[in-house]
Amino acid sequence: MSEKRGTLDLTQGKINTVLLKFALPFVASGMVLALHGVISMLVVGRFTDSQTISGVATGTQMMFPPMAFMMGLGTSGTVLIGKCIGKRDMEAGTKALGSFAIVSIALVTFLTLFILFLREPLISILRTPEDAIPSARRFVLLSTIGVPFNTAYGMISAVARGMGNSKTPSIAAGVSCAVNIALSLILVGVFGMAEAGVAIASSIAQFVSFVHMAIWICKIKLPFPFAAKDLRADKESMKFLFVVGIPLILQELLISISFMINTNRVNNLGVEASASVGVVSRVFNVAGIIPQSIGSAISAITAQNIGAGKPERAISSLRWGILYAAAINAVILVLSQLWPESITSVFAKDQAIIVGAASYLRSFSIEALLIAFTFCMNAYLSGVGKSHVSMWHILATSFLVRVPLSIWIAGIEGINLNDKLFYLGLASPLATIISLFVGLLYIIWYLKKQKEETVL
Repeated sequence: MSEKRGTLDLTQGKINTVLLKFALPFVASGMVLALHGVISMLVVGRFTDSQTISGVATGTQMMFPPMAFMMGLGTSGTVLIGKCIGKRDMEAGTKALGSFAIVSIALVTFLTLFILFLREPLISILRTPEDAIPSARRFVLLSTIGVPFNTAYGMISAVARGMGNSKTPSIAAGVSCAVNIALSLILVGVFGMAEAGVAIASSIAQFVSFVHMAIWICKIKLPFPFAAKDLRADKESMKFLFVVGIPLILQELLISISFMINTNRVNNLGVEASASVGVVSRVFNVAGIIPQSIGSAISAITAQNIGAGKPERAISSLRWGILYAAAINAVILVLSQLWPESITSVFAKDQAIIVGAASYLRSFSIEALLIAFTFCMNAYLSGVGKSHVSMWHILATSFLVRVPLSIWIAGIEGINLNDKLFYLGLASPLATIISLFVGLLYIIWYLKKQKEETVL
């Protein structure tokens, strides 16, 4: 590791050790970011009513589409910069940084306007319960303040990770979380600001994480020469960013839409159902963070090693990543099965919501083990430049399995709400099982094809 920049050479050393060392800060920062949502729901659940919980939960769903753009382009930037470093191509690296900076500036502007103009239509489309609309409206409006800062933080972090630095973004996230915890407790618990306090606390915390990363990138010595004159779009770099990034954006965006459709169906069942699913969605973010963070590490490792002509290290990182993620998420699955009400009772004080959320968690938590495989496989595909494959199989299963199942189950008459929430929770795991097998078959075919081309 370079002490000066805090980076790792991902093309050298035992791959299981390198992956673990590189992934741990990803996991730490991911867990810290997930805590933003968990803390928000914890504070709202303890200090407010079910209408506010429903409003915050619905508002959170509305913030997912912008995150899709940030994650998609962020991953493509990490992969592009990682490949340049793996190849030791300084000129290409300078062009990559310049192009990625241009894309990032455009993205910040677009996402801010996206939320401001689509807030009211989305509240209507999601069929937000009437009593929860004011909370959802205030939460989204005030959360928009943090969108530019969160996007900028994500883009600078993508550059750091492409360089092999996963530590600095983790520290920034940790500082941000501490600010979020303190402000949420003060604004909601002491001043009774409800959803407004949660949104303001989160936005200020996102500003803090952005400032941290901005100071870092201004101080460090970049691996490529870079000056103001290099802040321009390069044709090849832009092509790569969009070829890899657009499928990832569409994948995340349409998955968000599929979950928003599910939210629409759940909201039709009333405030109690909306709040129950909202609690689980926030809590379950923790389970998604583990494989997602390890997957981010796999993408960077794969990119550097493909660039360095070491594809065997890339596939080895995938195997170890799945092992690590599955081992951790198996524990989450077991806890969710054994003590679901104990978990949900931490985030709600209404017994009806505690029981409803527990019913949903018991079935939905099966997803925890499955995504340990799919997230890592999709990260590998992004690292080798095949993000369009994961996009197609995930979108197909989302709209051919998850959404139809959710709509059908939500419309069934004659079963009580808790049983209906349990069946609704099964829709996601069933869709992910199909996605897992499709992705696995493609990777097996891809590796076989690469081996044949190497022999020839």
